[in-house]
Amino acid sequence: MNIQEAKEEIKKTVKAYTARTETGTFCIPVKRQRPVLLIGPPGIGKTAIVEQIARECSLGLVSYTMTHHTRQSAIGLPVLRQREFQGKEYTVTAYTMSEIIASVYAQIEQSGCHEGILFLDEINCVSETLMPAMLQFLQYKTFGSHRLPEGWVIVAAGNPPSYNRSVREFDTVTLDRVKRMEVEPDLEVWKRYALVRGLHPAVLSFLDLRPECFYVMEAGRKGFVTGRGWEDLSEMLFTLEGLGLSVEEVLFGQYLQEEETARTFAFYYRLYEKWNRRIHPERILMGEYLEEAEHSGELPGLPFDERLCIVWLLLQKMHHMAEDFREQERLTKSLQYFTDGLKQKGKLEGTGLEQACIEGLERRKKGVLVRKEYGLLEPEEEGREKRLAQAIQSCMERARNTKGLRAFRDRIDMERKREEEQQKELTSALKNGIDFVCKVFGKGQELVILLTGILEHPDTGQAMREELPGEYQRAAVFLNGGLKEEVLRERILEENAGK
Repeated sequence: MNIQEAKEEIKKTVKAYTARTETGTFCIPVKRQRPVLLIGPPGIGKTAIVEQIARECSLGLVSYTMTHHTRQSAIGLPVLRQREFQGKEYTVTAYTMSEIIASVYAQIEQSGCHEGILFLDEINCVSETLMPAMLQFLQYKTFGSHRLPEGWVIVAAGNPPSYNRSVREFDTVTLDRVKRMEVEPDLEVWKRYALVRGLHPAVLSFLDLRPECFYVMEAGRKGFVTGRGWEDLSEMLFTLEGLGLSVEEVLFGQYLQEEETARTFAFYYRLYEKWNRRIHPERILMGEYLEEAEHSGELPGLPFDERLCIVWLLLQKMHHMAEDFREQERLTKSLQYFTDGLKQKGKLEGTGLEQACIEGLERRKKGVLVRKEYGLLEPEEEGREKRLAQAIQSCMERARNTKGLRAFRDRIDMERKREEEQQKELTSALKNGIDFVCKVFGKGQELVILLTGILEHPDTGQAMREELPGEYQRAAVFLNGGLKEEVLRERILEENAGK
């Protein structure tokens, strides 16, 4: 299965394991709740999907990489205790609580979440002394004498032996007590994830051209490339470009650790740099550049890889505009929700209003800190909370000079106007971008890639459906009945062969 299928299967498993009957008992008894064992090559997103599941299902999450643990840290340290059996006192060995189990209890206390996922990564690469304890934990959910709290699901991950020499095979007895899933790399699934994450357009457009470069890890082949490598390289490229620092050739080999792939991408990135300097996507999406470009013979005559750079530069700008609009929409809703809470408390003016605001901000801040500590906080959410806090502080200052909640209502109106302006700009940009590609490059592969990039991104896709229903229907018909992906691949191969 691919990583998206694995994510959905794990999500169903967690929901089934935490489901309870009317009397409060688990629908599936704890002893029948098999740990999930996720086996797949490195860098395909095993850790990422567990984090996503925890966020989407509002579950607690505790993660450990097991190669960092010794038998003592996992099981606990032995301690001597006095016990009485049949009237006679004996000294017996007991164990302190495992660091791992203790972390689960600590998370429950801090977050108040009694259901969650315990994620154990690289579980089949543990030391020889720890392996028996790990097998016992998978079978009985117990480290030493301490059991994992009920409501917590074990998800373990590991690499197949072909990818890691340190791997230890599980025996049949253990495998018969786990829910095993094998995962393989899948570029199309990864690209949908990469679109939402906003990876660098040079990376996404290059992988449209050279899909075979997405995941390189073969026996006998020197070097490797993984999805994790592309994602980390993307972050570095964005940061260097934002700081105005040059991108040197040596950088690519540090993330794409296969010489031919690094060299090929380095050449392509220089093409991207060239068009990033020459083309101004904001002008195109505002409709200013269309007539000039349409009458220019340069753009339609470009090689396909350079036209692809331009299309992805437009997509990147569209995605950013859509994400900004959705963030503004969420900020407005959060401010409205906060204000409605003040109304319900009846704290409408004076020091009572200010104190209610302070208390409300403090509660939100604590919630954010807990989610951040346990890896459940998206960077976008953290930024949104900071902007919300600033808006509330500004309203509190104005409220001292005005009556009651008027300052909050005025601020909500202002945020709604910004939202409406961004929505209009986004709608116009989507239409202008499609018009530009149609008139300059025609209704070929470039349009296929542009429309696919718009519709597969949740924010631009939603905007097309809601604001441009006619364009959305035409795009869907074109993609379903027009050029197929294999035709696109053949064209790419032909162009590459002709160079």
